[in-house]
Amino acid sequence: MSNDLNLSVFHAARRRFAKRLALLSSAAAAAPMSSGVLAQPAGYPSRTVRVLLGYPPGGTADVMARLIAEHLRPALGQNVIIENRPGANGNLGAQEVVRANPDGHTLLFGNTGEIVGNKHLMKDVGFDADVDLAPIALVYNITHGILVSSRSPYRRLEDMLDDARRRPGKVTYASVGLGSPGHLAGEMLALRTGAEMLHVPYKGTAQAMPDVIGGHVDAFITGLLVAAPQLSSGTVRMLAVTGPRRVIVAPDVPTVAEVAVPGFDFPLWGGLFAPARTPVDVVAYLNREVNKVFQLPEVQARAAALYSDIMRSTPEQFAAFVRSESEKYREIAARIAR
Repeated sequence: MSNDLNLSVFHAARRRFAKRLALLSSAAAAAPMSSGVLAQPAGYPSRTVRVLLGYPPGGTADVMARLIAEHLRPALGQNVIIENRPGANGNLGAQEVVRANPDGHTLLFGNTGEIVGNKHLMKDVGFDADVDLAPIALVYNITHGILVSSRSPYRRLEDMLDDARRRPGKVTYASVGLGSPGHLAGEMLALRTGAEMLHVPYKGTAQAMPDVIGGHVDAFITGLLVAAPQLSSGTVRMLAVTGPRRVIVAPDVPTVAEVAVPGFDFPLWGGLFAPARTPVDVVAYLNREVNKVFQLPEVQARAAALYSDIMRSTPEQFAAFVRSESEKYREIAARIAR
């Protein structure tokens, strides 16, 4: 493989996957399912379903997890609660779920970092997501924005990159942790543009946002969901988005691919996982109920307001998506480590 990482290959593969997923999901919705899959597993759930999240309250993942939990409660006939377990860029929550009884009462709202990013950047994450977790359903997919303080001298992404090239290692950017999509997006942006920047990891959005607003860190790469209030209030400015296309809420803001790195595409995504060895019928039942939640008009409207793409998927399709993302991050981490 060439030393120059071809992100356009990954971007094209992701688009093809999304199209196949949409077609397959439509077909699945139209086709009758066997009574064994449709039936609620006997005795499940028999008590509160705990959904662990490895990040603090208030961030993108937390908001999306609570949206799904709210609408799963009536479907499951039991309380569904979100328990935040912040630490080690999501690893702590995942480790607890991996050790849990695989009966479907303890789930993980897993995100890009702990599922596909950390294992390529950390020596020991304490679990193997490919082996120790069973994918249930993809829940959200959100574009990142590159934010700066409204008082920042940077008016365009090119301004920040030019400054970083003039002063290597002096321009700083925040993310919600080592191995997070924001971290790797910043590293790849620096690598591909020759603009060396210093990464400043934070525990969460609540800690990072005040520092970028105050100018203590030059930029923050984060999901549009958590950036929206600050963008509306005018306390931050968005230089670019990391997805493949411009966003409706900020049509004048270019993509990184347009102005700096062709093919650049770093979304933030998350979904539900169960411990490995969770009964197949429980996984299938939860997948069906999550996909039914996606059909609710109020959920579709809320997801749109949160700048999230939601796509129905089977557990197998979600597993394939995770594998493709893991390979993308493996290649990127290896390239950065050189």
